[in-house]
Amino acid sequence: MDAVMVDVESAWATVVGQKRAVAVLRSWSMDPMHAYLFVGPSGTGKRQAARAFSAAVQAQHFIGDDAGRERQLRLALQDKHPDVEIYEPEGPQLSVKAAKEAIIPSVFRKPADGPRRIIVIDRFHDAHPAAATALLKTVEEPPPNAIIILLAESVPVEHVAIASRCSKIEFPPLSRDDLAGWMADHGVAADQADVLIEASGGDLRRLELLTHDPGFAERSALWQGLPTTIDGTGATAGHLVRELIAMMAAASEPLTIRHARELEELDAREEILGTRGSGRSGVDARHKRELRRLRTDEVRFGLRVLARSYSRALAAGGGREIVDAVSRLRQANDALIRNPNETLLLHNLFWNLPPLSG
Repeated sequence: MDAVMVDVESAWATVVGQKRAVAVLRSWSMDPMHAYLFVGPSGTGKRQAARAFSAAVQAQHFIGDDAGRERQLRLALQDKHPDVEIYEPEGPQLSVKAAKEAIIPSVFRKPADGPRRIIVIDRFHDAHPAAATALLKTVEEPPPNAIIILLAESVPVEHVAIASRCSKIEFPPLSRDDLAGWMADHGVAADQADVLIEASGGDLRRLELLTHDPGFAERSALWQGLPTTIDGTGATAGHLVRELIAMMAAASEPLTIRHARELEELDAREEILGTRGSGRSGVDARHKRELRRLRTDEVRFGLRVLARSYSRALAAGGGREIVDAVSRLRQANDALIRNPNETLLLHNLFWNLPPLSG
């Protein structure tokens, strides 16, 4: 069993930071509860923690030899375990139909290979209130061999009832040291750490993409120099916007490569399980959201860079036009939540920002 325990510890090591959450989950993996709620911002390790926890549970409770336990661990860590299902809503939110026709039957299915059925429901903060209500009884009293893990960025008031039936695990934003440590472990030069961490907004998934993005330095330089490049004309604003939009399109390449790899792995896994095509729509929907999120994150990063420049100008005694510029930047950032047309948003912004001296 000692060799297997080493492997279980290596599973926990895949979770970046989150020492408190990992310590609690490590203890609970020996005697798991029926339902958990992992709560924290995007990119803080909730999904990887669910993967590590599932692997630990399946390995430690498997009745068999060391090779069998190691197989349980490996399959769960690779998202290939037939009794660990990660459900991703196909649309903007988890629907009542999906809750009743997909998730609940899956929870009550008998384990096919491992000792437990583990159902992970992603983006539960987006669940329709009626879907949360439909799942309430199942989450409260699942079968003895089933575990449900809800992943959420927050707990809306409509979900308080179902949250009260779960053991809640907090995943706070990752610290700079956590992110810098991850970068060092992956061979990223220390002199790049500050700007990449700032651009990631504390989201580990975005940080990973940025470390494989050869165009990031050029985009960052363009945003940094933009206050001294704009001249109050629509022509210059349009040129800068076109250049940035083209750069952001190129920035999606690492994510597109990752998506292609995920689809290949999904097809291979479903071929083995005989469920080919069953999970494709949910993954495709997530890929579209991630591509949209990447573009939004890029714009937010640029707006933060501009806000610092104009805030410095304001602190140095800037007049009314600088005050207006800071307000415009804040309004543009707030508008991103409504998924605006980025080209129009940025063109209107750049056209109306006052140029700053070098």
